[in-house]
Amino acid sequence: MIKNIFCVLLLLFCLCTVVLGQVSGVDSIAPVYVGGKLPKVLFDTKSKMLIDGVLSEVSLARDFDKLILIDFWASWCGSCLKKFPMLEKIQKQFPDDLKVLLVNSVGTGDSASSLMQKVRMGAAAGAVGGIRLPLVVEDKMFLNAFPHRALPHYVWIVGGVVLGITQSDFLTEENVAVMVERGRKHMMIVNKQKARGAKD
Repeated sequence: MIKNIFCVLLLLFCLCTVVLGQVSGVDSIAPVYVGGKLPKVLFDTKSKMLIDGVLSEVSLARDFDKLILIDFWASWCGSCLKKFPMLEKIQKQFPDDLKVLLVNSVGTGDSASSLMQKVRMGAAAGAVGGIRLPLVVEDKMFLNAFPHRALPHYVWIVGGVVLGITQSDFLTEENVAVMVERGRKHMMIVNKQKARGAKD
């Protein structure tokens, strides 16, 4: 009897260890704050993304060296939508140094299909229809990394390091230009350090 109980407990322990060991990726991402380094999974994991009305899966791996500006938004958030034209303008202004990523997380009431329909409708669907920037839909990963209570919510990242977390009053063309320049300098320093390390 004691042997059977011991075997059952051992089996349960092994099962729990296997199940807990499989929890990875999106669900295991802890919040990241200013000055914190993003886990590699945030760059490698593909997110559902709408690009020009087409739904695909894309990662941020290619954008590691750029200033990544994450904009958490929802279709019902007027102050979020007001910033879209400026975000598109600055993305065009800094195509090699900036990645603007519009993130629509779970819980906003928006779905991938409703947003896809609005984007495809174009200007007739209002500000959402005019979006030409990459749009992450039904997001959980970025929401886990950057929990927030208000929209819009902006996260500024360079080289995997969070440089800032702000609200809409900080998002100006001048501040983006300053952060892009800061990002360039940061990546020059990182690349020099890598080059030194490779020589040693």
